[in-house]
Amino acid sequence: MNVAFGELKKKVLRILSDQLIEVDSGDALLGGKTYSAELLSDAVHAALDAITSRIWKSATFDIASSVDESDVPEDAIDIEAVYDNTIAIFLPKLSMQVGITLSSVTGNGWTLYPTGKLKFINEIGSSGCTVYYSSGWMKPINDADLIEPPATTLTCLILFAASYCLILSSVEAADLGNFKTKVDSGQPTDNPAKDMSNFLLKRFEVELQRLPMMEKGRVQ
Repeated sequence: MNVAFGELKKKVLRILSDQLIEVDSGDALLGGKTYSAELLSDAVHAALDAITSRIWKSATFDIASSVDESDVPEDAIDIEAVYDNTIAIFLPKLSMQVGITLSSVTGNGWTLYPTGKLKFINEIGSSGCTVYYSSGWMKPINDADLIEPPATTLTCLILFAASYCLILSSVEAADLGNFKTKVDSGQPTDNPAKDMSNFLLKRFEVELQRLPMMEKGRVQ
């Protein structure tokens, strides 16, 4: 996506009708009059995590030698497939079933259970293997950093980030609600910021459902 972090934050501020605070220093991050640069950063980072339920980042890492266990990258969400370079095949994921033991499994296979490490039934060959996995998106830090996900996710990111920012207004309104002494006639909205945050979150979910889910690469 050819959209910078700062441009995405500006789009979020427009949705929130907040006034942009211009910054003079190249090190300072832009923010809004109501919603600070720090809150906007948290909101965009949370949005990047939220879209991974449907649109994730595909990545690989190599295991160079014969091992029966390996750590996985910190950004890994799930292992999709493991390709054994020695025998040139994808290894199956070990399914945990009652009555099945490791000794009854032919060939080799892998599992992440229960340690969270990539565990092989037998040592892989001397040529190692290539591990395909899904990961989270890079979290931008500077306003000039480009957003990694596809351009089709831009609206999703804006809606979720705006909903996240409104949590601040919702909490502030809830604090003020402690001092209410009279309820107006009719059925007034008790916390409009909360309702708007929930509305934007629902819009995010609808928008995300419009995008085709990425195909899982796991070989069973």
